[in-house]
Amino acid sequence: MATSVYFSGAVKSEQDLYEDLVTESIKIFGQDVVYLPREEISEDDLLNESWNQYTQAYPVEMWLENAEGFEGDGNLLGKFGLEIRDQANFVVTKRRWEAAVGSLSTSPISKPRYAPKEGDLIYMTMTQRLFEIKYVEPKSPFYQLQKLPSYTLTAELFEYNDQHFDTGWDEIDQIEWKNATSYSYIVSSGTAYTLGEKVTQWTGVNDSESPAVPINIEGYVSGWEGVGVNRVTIISPHQSVNGDGTFMTFSVQAAANRALVGSESGTTSQITTDQSGTIKTFYNEDPFADNDEFEVAGDSVIDFTESNPFGDP
Repeated sequence: MATSVYFSGAVKSEQDLYEDLVTESIKIFGQDVVYLPREEISEDDLLNESWNQYTQAYPVEMWLENAEGFEGDGNLLGKFGLEIRDQANFVVTKRRWEAAVGSLSTSPISKPRYAPKEGDLIYMTMTQRLFEIKYVEPKSPFYQLQKLPSYTLTAELFEYNDQHFDTGWDEIDQIEWKNATSYSYIVSSGTAYTLGEKVTQWTGVNDSESPAVPINIEGYVSGWEGVGVNRVTIISPHQSVNGDGTFMTFSVQAAANRALVGSESGTTSQITTDQSGTIKTFYNEDPFADNDEFEVAGDSVIDFTESNPFGDP
């Protein structure tokens, strides 16, 4: 039996009115969040992994689907300690996402954005928690008035894995500062580097462009000690984008063209000593960390001498 020819859900004015009502409801009952599009720097085809950065942040309102709290498995005590597996569903209208994020999202290393994608992040300003989008549902609710007005974003609590953050939001960028692996170096100059600035060191190789552009090691200054010792601490070292963008640490180099150069301070110094792994960091200053105790205790349990038939030859 055919539907009535006198009534149609595909009336643009009614579709726009419905989307306006949803948008207004989210503005009234929703949450202020910050949307961070994922920018892929490099990809490992063998392990199917990528190294990402987040340099853009866009405030937008979203509706938290479950008003009673976060979903997911909650807090679990596993073999590696406490695991927090909070999950949330965020709803945003397509028109608002396009106006607040899609039309503004520009990056020299990523394609234009026409919709939310898995791997993007959502920062909840109220709870100060960061969520990673795991699935984007574009068809819920299903064709109301023969149109899809909104996205439902299924997200889980974000776990840091050496991503780079430079969004301009201090409460977001400090995630990298607190969790990234740090590398310490003694340098020749006592001129201070600026905290947070990008530092580069030439790898000794140029790319294949014409004219050739140097391929550098890049990182970000997270600490500077200029009293008694010139020590700079760097996080997130990697090759520049014109290389392969993969992880690569700085090295001790005496040549003048292999100096460590600060992009903001202009400081140029030679790395004289690599102290990575010997300086106390955020992790081994943790009063609850037992890594040093395990290492010392293990020295008396495992025998690596030549007389041990199970040790190293």
